[in-house]
Amino acid sequence: QRVAEHLRSNGVAVTVSPWIPGQLYAVSDSPRTIATTLNLLSSSVKDYTHISEEERAAVERSRSTLPNPGWVKITQGKYKGDIGYVFDPKQLNDFVTVLIPPRDFPYDMPKRSVALLDRARLPNDKTVSDILQDDKVVGWSYKGERYYMGLLLKNFRRDGLELVASPHANDIRLHLQSGWDVPFFKKTLKTFSLQFLRVGDSARPITGEVCQEIGTVVSTNHASGSACLKFILDGHGQELEFRLQDIERVFWVGDTVRVVAGAYAGLEGHIIKKSEDLFHVCQEATNEEPESLQIGDEIEVCAGEYMGKCGIVVWFPIGGTTLWFRAEGNIKDELINAPTAFVQRIRPFKTLQFTKERGYDVKPGDVVIVARGPEFQTKGVVQAVDF
Repeated sequence: QRVAEHLRSNGVAVTVSPWIPGQLYAVSDSPRTIATTLNLLSSSVKDYTHISEEERAAVERSRSTLPNPGWVKITQGKYKGDIGYVFDPKQLNDFVTVLIPPRDFPYDMPKRSVALLDRARLPNDKTVSDILQDDKVVGWSYKGERYYMGLLLKNFRRDGLELVASPHANDIRLHLQSGWDVPFFKKTLKTFSLQFLRVGDSARPITGEVCQEIGTVVSTNHASGSACLKFILDGHGQELEFRLQDIERVFWVGDTVRVVAGAYAGLEGHIIKKSEDLFHVCQEATNEEPESLQIGDEIEVCAGEYMGKCGIVVWFPIGGTTLWFRAEGNIKDELINAPTAFVQRIRPFKTLQFTKERGYDVKPGDVVIVARGPEFQTKGVVQAVDF
């Protein structure tokens, strides 16, 4: 995207490939002209290919019709820079309908909020009508706007949209949270993650004769969307080529990894435990696992529909990916459920203090309260101290 935007700003006609992530089509008299225009960004381009007239025609057609479903980037107006989900098979009259997290709400929200619509905050009367699909409620209509699972249905001019073959996972986190078109969103996440597939990684096919056999990546071609895997079959080495969409990365305990999306983006370390799709990572810098949240921690929600809310964790199931917290100012029994990836601890909890001279400041007979963990707020008398 950065290369495409730079070329456009210098007057070069560019089309982002609707078929292959990371591939651009540019109109120029030679590759040298493009490289000169890119200047310092020229190293980002791995290869230049002169395309056929047939492919050029296909590219021209892709400019007029966007894939449905698909992803687009808004380039103008209030939603500039946001990613939307194409929800329009017809695409008539130079407008395209997309689903996008709303920036305007029919109830009070902090300025510049981006979140899913909260049905519980709409009136409970006939001014709100349900949107049905296969006899299931998938959204609501209110004051002339339509919302699908919290996402706003909105029309944009075609010339104000840019096709995105593989959006960053962080840019579609609210789409993922909404629960709309889960199969397509999972496919998008897989395409995004396979951009990081490298020689030496372990991977396995999900279709074909060697389905589920684990091989080693010996070459990748992200421009054509393919990779070559080497297998040991019947004691003999064999190399087979696959489309990237037909394989999945395999991680092993001990692998060195870098988190590329979510609250821990940028963290580097090695895997010390796996539980289905959940990985425990030991940080390289500290040689410790990222500190986990516990009941009693005070947190702030950093993304999603409850972004900006603070409160105390009151329930966090072992191995869970969501937690429940009581927000500041809420009535006693009202709890909010939020994904753990969207929250961070904001204040250190008050615990026993340690000094070299006196050790921990507690003795038998003291009354204490558990500050965090499963026994949060349990009160009792210290019977014995053993450090």
